[in-house]
Amino acid sequence: MNFLEGLNDKQREAVLHTEGPLLILAGAGSGKTRVLTHKIAYMIEEKGVFPGNILAITFTNKAANEMKERVRSLVGDKIDDIWIGTFHSICARILRRDIDKIGYNRSFVIYDTDDQKTVIKECIKEKNLNTETFKEKSILSTISSLKDTMVKPDSYINENYGDYYKRNIGELYALYEEKLKKNNALDFDDLILKAVELLSKKPEILEYYQKKFRYIYVDEYQDTNGTQYELVHLLSQRYKNLCVVGDDDQCVVEGSKIATVNGDISVEELKECNKIYSAAGKGEILEGTIEKIMKKRYEGPVIKIKTKSGKIIKTTPNHIMFGKLNPEPGVYYVYLMYRLDKGYRIGMTQGVRSRDKEIVNGLMVRLNQEHGDKAWIIRTCKSKQEAVFYEQLFSLKYQIPTCCYHAVGRNLTMDQKHIDRLFEGIDTRNNVVKLMDDLLLFEEYPHHRANAIIRGQSIRRIVNLSFFSGKKSGIESGWYSHKICFNTSGENLKERFIDSGFPTRNGNRETWRVETERVGYDEAVDYVKKIEALDANIEVVKRARLTEDNYFNYIPASHIRPNMSIPVYENGKIVEDIVSETSVEEYSGFVYDISVPNFRQYVCEDIVVHNSIYGWRGADIGNILNFERDFPNTKIIKLEQNYRSTKNILNVANSVIRNNNERKDKALWTTNKEGNPIGINMTFDEREESSLVAEKIMELTDEGKCRYRDFAILYRTNAQSRNFEEVFMRRNIPYRIVGGLKFYDRKEVKDIIAYLRLIQNPLDDVSLKRIINVPKRGIGNVTLEKVAKHAQGKGESLYSTLLDIEDVQGLSQRAMNNLKKFTDMINKYIAMSQVMGLKDFIEEVVYGTGYIKELEEENSVESTSRIENLKEFISVAVDFEMQNVDGNLEDFLANVSLLSDTDKTADVNEAVTMMTVHSAKGLEFPVVFLVGMEEGLFPIARAIDSESELEEERRLCYVAITRAEEQLFISYANMRTIYGSTTYSVPSRFLKEIPLEYVETNDKNKEMTKKDVIVKEFTRRDTKAPDLKDNKDEVKVGSKVRHKLWGVGTVVQLKDKGMDTEVVVAFEDKGLKKLLLSIAPIEVI
Repeated sequence: MNFLEGLNDKQREAVLHTEGPLLILAGAGSGKTRVLTHKIAYMIEEKGVFPGNILAITFTNKAANEMKERVRSLVGDKIDDIWIGTFHSICARILRRDIDKIGYNRSFVIYDTDDQKTVIKECIKEKNLNTETFKEKSILSTISSLKDTMVKPDSYINENYGDYYKRNIGELYALYEEKLKKNNALDFDDLILKAVELLSKKPEILEYYQKKFRYIYVDEYQDTNGTQYELVHLLSQRYKNLCVVGDDDQCVVEGSKIATVNGDISVEELKECNKIYSAAGKGEILEGTIEKIMKKRYEGPVIKIKTKSGKIIKTTPNHIMFGKLNPEPGVYYVYLMYRLDKGYRIGMTQGVRSRDKEIVNGLMVRLNQEHGDKAWIIRTCKSKQEAVFYEQLFSLKYQIPTCCYHAVGRNLTMDQKHIDRLFEGIDTRNNVVKLMDDLLLFEEYPHHRANAIIRGQSIRRIVNLSFFSGKKSGIESGWYSHKICFNTSGENLKERFIDSGFPTRNGNRETWRVETERVGYDEAVDYVKKIEALDANIEVVKRARLTEDNYFNYIPASHIRPNMSIPVYENGKIVEDIVSETSVEEYSGFVYDISVPNFRQYVCEDIVVHNSIYGWRGADIGNILNFERDFPNTKIIKLEQNYRSTKNILNVANSVIRNNNERKDKALWTTNKEGNPIGINMTFDEREESSLVAEKIMELTDEGKCRYRDFAILYRTNAQSRNFEEVFMRRNIPYRIVGGLKFYDRKEVKDIIAYLRLIQNPLDDVSLKRIINVPKRGIGNVTLEKVAKHAQGKGESLYSTLLDIEDVQGLSQRAMNNLKKFTDMINKYIAMSQVMGLKDFIEEVVYGTGYIKELEEENSVESTSRIENLKEFISVAVDFEMQNVDGNLEDFLANVSLLSDTDKTADVNEAVTMMTVHSAKGLEFPVVFLVGMEEGLFPIARAIDSESELEEERRLCYVAITRAEEQLFISYANMRTIYGSTTYSVPSRFLKEIPLEYVETNDKNKEMTKKDVIVKEFTRRDTKAPDLKDNKDEVKVGSKVRHKLWGVGTVVQLKDKGMDTEVVVAFEDKGLKKLLLSIAPIEVI
């Protein structure tokens, strides 16, 4: 097997470097796991290394398991001799063998969090300490931090003897350790700490493991803490064949002066624990303490920035600084703009413009006019002629158009149709990569970003993280706290936030928000990361209020432009200065950065700069920054991203998008292999489609070709997920929904289920409370509390109390009227549930409660999606009726409860991903299933009569296809029940645009007759044809018919349904039922 095949140059270089220390700097998606696994396989198979001489350490069990699976696929059973695991699992294995050498029994137990809390409670009680002051969680967190840095209880007590609180923490730490030792127990942190102690105290054991582990690999090395670093350092000292993977860095050049309490000192002369000056917020400064210093050799460009007051700083291009755009007369910007649906364009604008009678920066106005998402300033020019020159130069050099995104309100020669064709014909997303590389631009740091918006198909949610802008609350109220503000809309997202423990508050016009402050800098960043993880459309904007009046955005040094404001240090305060010029110089020498806890910035050459060293959860970034010092002759390799779809997939995508208005034939290309043909599968209905997908996933995972996380199911609307979710639950296939909730967790679905539960069981107080004011009907919390208090006093249910609402004291006449309307409605539904068919009844509840009407009036993207979900819930009833002909509402709710309970498994990373095509933008998966490719569904029905909307649907199809890296399966159904209705389907027009040479299809006949559908229906269900007379041609309104299971009924309505006829029959015991005449097991009598 060729272990270098499929690797790019940098990846191949990393695999081949087997002897000596190696530092791999890898960004997200750069294939580092592939490099490590192929490196291990190469060592074993090509270099003849014994597998037992290899140690590979990860930070999570998931990563360890993934690495094991990948290595096993390369070397087979030899994997069993390799030690692959987390720091804790590796150390536990070492301790099980030799912990008796340091006074423990080998049968030690590992205490979990609950066990730790029990022990620390005992300690607090024995020490007779105030439990309000000494809280278990806080104490255990401190103990964990001390263990991470290998601080013993006695040392901590001696260092803090004069501090009552800290001294007692130290004594609790000592007592806690005594109790663990007495119980022959270790906590989680002890696993590494005791392993280090064992190796340090017992040279013969250290020698054994040093000889054993000749080759050591560590992932996420920048996240290692003190004990983890010490473990790796001890084990690797004999052979020094240590390969670590980490992140790149950002620094200032040697000789840069840092403002300290003892005056300006060159960065290379600083020592850890030196006191330096940092901005504390609102123009104030405080003393910060240097925690770590990073030094490294660097060759490459540096940015030189000079201000009008004469301050000069030189730094690596990616070093984060603070900057603010100003409305600057007399200058012109050449800019790069991005819009999600179009791509990139280059343009020019004045430095100052007027908007709403306010003077603002010209870039802001241009972005707003173009409805763009973000923009970067490429160059600042002193004249319009110079700006035009650079606009044309950059456009021609990098093949990025200068044309505006839309023609509205402009006297343009091109109309919108041709503008769209232009952006479709040029691959700006690919072309911009070279521009950004050449001009040292970073995509994640635009100079200006559009505001949050939820309108039409546009969703942009912004979290504003404003450092040093809140109350004075830092150490002894020294620095200002950090404000976090997230203002948005959407009930589903709100529920997710509430479920995740975030405090939400209602705002104006259906909006809601999260507003909070955090004292700690790292704490604020961590809090925002948790928010960001809840929705794919959330973006974070970071800024800092460093001067008295102004906020400054976080921005790389290479993005600083003339005439921007930056914060500087003058006369004991942080004030604003203007950049006069910037330039790029080549540099060869040492570069530095320092870590300043609590502030994460410092003053360098009298300019405030961000520090890029962090210490997350005890991690010490200095471990990676000092790697070259600790391991001389280190080789450094920076991996480059190299993921592309196969040629077949790109050919299919190009074939589809080429149909957009004779689009210029400029196609994506790849050097990858041809790949598998695209699978196009015809299915009978949506259930067969979901089963087909599930079977294919199980087939590929059983064969060991794929993991669950490799698969994505893409659909046009959220409502389509339901069938796949139910099939996956039945087959125990883990899945997760991206950009939304699982079907039975969606608010609107839970609301309707609550209605049905209340109708089935009026004693259900929980369901009543959920929906009594949904949709809004003027029944508030105060009213409900009065009813609940009365019900509790009488020992009755809420609904029983509502039936005698006049007995409840303190209610206004308006409140009683609203409550009576509610009980009248529920009573009506209780009666209707006894006589109506299940599907019709649920449809009546969905519409009759006013739920749909309220959502229609909201008229937003989210409300449209929620309406689709409610209609899809009606499809649940249709499916249930077809499979349970005698089922009633009680049976239906029991079935739904079973499904939703099964669905309560937590999302896991090792799971199939389900999402809409819109949510998939920017993501890639080895295997993609593009489902529901039918006219009216994809393209969506509302787009079929509009050429521009149809082209947007085709662009979405293009996006969906190019999400697949290796395999793509497309499917469509001949008949689909969706939104409560069953209709025959026509394959999507986009399928006809795919050349047959790239596909494999199961659609041999291409067309299916109505007779074929009927035959396949009964074949698929394994249902015997009913023994009834074939006289359905005689059916008319008023006919008496006999059903195989439901007995005798009367036909009350006939309705055309495309190629079929829907017949509504009133059965004597079963109420009204709707049937498709072609397949209904009935006869006329």
